[in-house]
Amino acid sequence: MTRERVFALLALAVLALTLATPIPALSDFLNHLARMHLLVAESAGDPSPYYASAWGFYPNLAMDLIVPPLARFLDVETAARLFVAACQGLILSGAVAIELAVKRRFEYAGFVALLFAFAFPFAWGFLNFSFGLGLALWGIACWIFWREHLALRFVVHCLFVAALFVAHLFALGLYGFTLGVYELWRFYARRAVGEFLGALAMLAAPALVAGAILIFSGGSVGQAGNSWDFGFKPLWLLVAANGYNTALSTVIVAFLGLVALRQRRTHGLVAEQAGAWLAAGFALLYVATPQMLFDTAYVDVRVLVAAALILPGFISLRFPDRVWERRASLAALVLICANLGWVGWLWTSYRADYAAMIQSFGQIDRGAKILVARLQEESPFSGQTLEPMVHAPTLAAFYNKALVSSVMALKGKQPLMSRPGFENLNIQDAGSVTVDDLARIAARTSGLFAGWPQKFDYLYVIGPPGENPLPALVAPLRVERRFALYRIKPI
Repeated sequence: MTRERVFALLALAVLALTLATPIPALSDFLNHLARMHLLVAESAGDPSPYYASAWGFYPNLAMDLIVPPLARFLDVETAARLFVAACQGLILSGAVAIELAVKRRFEYAGFVALLFAFAFPFAWGFLNFSFGLGLALWGIACWIFWREHLALRFVVHCLFVAALFVAHLFALGLYGFTLGVYELWRFYARRAVGEFLGALAMLAAPALVAGAILIFSGGSVGQAGNSWDFGFKPLWLLVAANGYNTALSTVIVAFLGLVALRQRRTHGLVAEQAGAWLAAGFALLYVATPQMLFDTAYVDVRVLVAAALILPGFISLRFPDRVWERRASLAALVLICANLGWVGWLWTSYRADYAAMIQSFGQIDRGAKILVARLQEESPFSGQTLEPMVHAPTLAAFYNKALVSSVMALKGKQPLMSRPGFENLNIQDAGSVTVDDLARIAARTSGLFAGWPQKFDYLYVIGPPGENPLPALVAPLRVERRFALYRIKPI
């Protein structure tokens, strides 16, 4: 079987898993799904008492612009799954498109993309970014492929900038960064000042127009808040490849590193066109990028994953012999299948938990106020986490017309907002609150969730069940293997 056919079959397996799973276990996906339900219900004349649509010129709207229109013909869950599959399809095919544009041949970039099919940003359900990154990969490929066709390249570039600006701003930034480094390499190689300045002007013009529209229309790129955490940067190199399993991610990264080192020793690692420049550029960008940018989390990890998808298109492997090539290829196929098999098993294991969560909504009063907390704080570096369960309670905002403390409804990030008077009860970071935090702040009169027993009716605790963690404040209604539902006692 040819290399292209193997890739196509594996890519179809990834898409089939997504389409066959009623609710893919992507952490933020459930929060996005709740928002899709709320937007569709409001447009159908069934608004929420706590949430309202708040459309604006936000550069983070890919899913919001695609799924609700699809939901006119399909149910919301199916439309959302199709969107996730579209993200995966764009990313896998986009990585191959870059390789074809640069090398004019199919080599191995698609297989690296398969190894990163469930990378940290994708597993955690950063869907608008995922869609935008897929578009960015295709945009990079088109710029390079039509590099000598000035008018066509400019028209296509403008279309990609417009689409990326609406889909996700950071994906647009990665697109511009990659092409900027590519053009710097061309200038260094050719010393053509006029050509270089023209390329920069072409790159910048549509982005400046979009930025001006954003400013003068009163749009927003999110909330304030930037932070760096340099201590985590070496760790992210190990866990970025698989957002569910630290050990599997480390094996994938180690395999790629070993292959690269051996090829370098035998002079079989060959940079194509701007490959060396891009490798250095992404390394510097990763170090310089904050972990939190405009209140958007894990931005530096997104740089890592983008580099893993873009750089293989600019780097060729020349194996010293067929035996080593076959062994490396077989190891890659084993890892891809292990990656897909692990995720398939994990997603299947969450089906019963999501069904139990939806069933538990029947024990909640319609229009109730729900607080969400973790049993304990978890780290992305601790291995498999409960992240796929954290946002499941947000579906009650649709099923029960409830207020759920962790629904994503922040101005400038989503076209959904809390209705006046309920903003202080709907805090996007609610999923990071632990039961220990709630015990400490129950009697406080100020601060995050202060006096929560008087403000909320129910509490969902995400984590393996045990004894009632707050017996003086809550009474158990339902206990499942990955969450528990409590009624908050009146005080």
